[in-house]
Amino acid sequence: MSNIIWYYGLIAIGVIVAGYTMYRKRNVVDLFTYFLFTTAWTWVGEAVVLFVFNAYAYKPGLYSDPFKENIIGHIIANSSYWAATAIFVMSFQVSYLWIGLISILYMLTEVLFLKVGVYSQHWWPTYVTGIIAFVFMAAMRKWYVILHQTRRKFPRNFVFWTIAWIILQTPTSVLMLFDKLFFRVHWVENLYRDSTLFSGFLYHVIAAFIVIFFIYVPKNNFWKIAPLIILVISDAILLETGILLFSSDWKFVYLICIRAASLLFIYALERFTLIQLRVEKPT
Repeated sequence: MSNIIWYYGLIAIGVIVAGYTMYRKRNVVDLFTYFLFTTAWTWVGEAVVLFVFNAYAYKPGLYSDPFKENIIGHIIANSSYWAATAIFVMSFQVSYLWIGLISILYMLTEVLFLKVGVYSQHWWPTYVTGIIAFVFMAAMRKWYVILHQTRRKFPRNFVFWTIAWIILQTPTSVLMLFDKLFFRVHWVENLYRDSTLFSGFLYHVIAAFIVIFFIYVPKNNFWKIAPLIILVISDAILLETGILLFSSDWKFVYLICIRAASLLFIYALERFTLIQLRVEKPT
């Protein structure tokens, strides 16, 4: 059996859980925003454990480069299985007992993946997965309560900063998988790992702060064009200095179009989702 089949299973589970949550709760657009929010934080956690500390390895069997394998493996696992479960926990406010059972299921899934050889551990013990799953789900459950009960701007703004980060980061991760675009800063030897560490931990984190600043601080909507200008200039500087690399006939204008589309998507989500949580003035 091909390794990727097991990862398709994670996608299927994620689709079923997310579909059930959306069917029961109906508010699809808000749930999609929560889905992006939870996905982003699974990516952050995974990036620390996987790309910084090299704790384990995904083996979907699609690429020869091990860190390229890790990228697609973590995208599938975190953007389906983990995120779908998180929005289920948030939406239904399940008990801590249920969160504990879900954590056990995560550990069993990991044991299964180890047994069939589509995942391996370097120094990572399986029980830590259960602990992290419990803490993560409990934190998402609590954050949902804070969002709906605390009439302050910060919780909602923080959600959209997180979403801005993942929407800016995702296209570059995908382009990297297709060998179109890389960031090369020589922090580590492996090109894919190096690119992910720079873009995920520094470049797009700063870019997300810039986007959120121009959404909420200037009063005139005209300033919303500023993040695109700043991003394009920053990308141009990185390209000129050799940090941003293109291959396979990729062009700078394509990246500009992706940046513009990403920003429009962020602005649309901020305007049309989580409307009931918007606070115009601090109380």
